[in-house]
Amino acid sequence: MSPDELRAKLEEAGIPVGEPWKTTREKVVRSPLVERQKVTLRKIEGLIEHQLAEDQKRVADLNIALVRLKHGGGT
Repeated sequence: MSPDELRAKLEEAGIPVGEPWKTTREKVVRSPLVERQKVTLRKIEGLIEHQLAEDQKRVADLNIALVRLKHGGGT
C-alpha cells in the first residue's frame, strides 16, 4: 500500500492526517488525534458519572420501596 493510499484510508476512517502536532512548554509533542481522544473520553466519563448517579438514586428508591413492601406499607 502506498503512502497516499494509506492516507486516504485513514481519512476515510475519520482519522485526520496532516494536522500539525503541538509542542508544550515542557517540550512534549502531542498528537492531535490523541488530544481529540482525550476530550472524547472526558465527555464519556461525564456521561458515565451522570448515569451512575441516576442509577444509585434509583437503587435507593427501590430499596425504600422494598422496605415498605416488607413491612406492609403501600406505595
